[in-house]
Amino acid sequence: MKLIAWNCRGLSSSRAVRALLDVQGRLMSDVFFLSETHLDNAKADKVRRRAGFDHKAVFESEGMSGGLLLMWKEEVKIQVNSVSKNYIDVTVNEEGGRRFTGLYGEPEWNRKVLTWEAIRSLKGEPTIPWLIMGDFKYCIIQKRKVED
Repeated sequence: MKLIAWNCRGLSSSRAVRALLDVQGRLMSDVFFLSETHLDNAKADKVRRRAGFDHKAVFESEGMSGGLLLMWKEEVKIQVNSVSKNYIDVTVNEEGGRRFTGLYGEPEWNRKVLTWEAIRSLKGEPTIPWLIMGDFKYCIIQKRKVED
């Protein structure tokens, strides 16, 4: 399975959509996660069709900011677990199962802790491999003692 994550910084222009189609045409991903799409559901569906994907999960943008889009091919069996303004979390039901979370970190420095809180809230008890990809923004990893 080939997966791409890209902060596209808006897909409302034809130039940006052409860039997406070019990337997809060259790399032929099975799953494509886009952050900062600036799209509503209807426009996200149009992009999905043009890029040749069969399914999507979307968090609509608020005006001209934010927005997430996960697109995948029919042969990839995905179950959407949850969607928020900062992530799309799914289970890929193949080869024993995998978990994927496409992440868009809080863009404001003073709110970066919210990104880590979101990740911790999703964590649960991992029973399958979990991949988190996306734009973490200003999320600096700090060493901390982990308590059981």
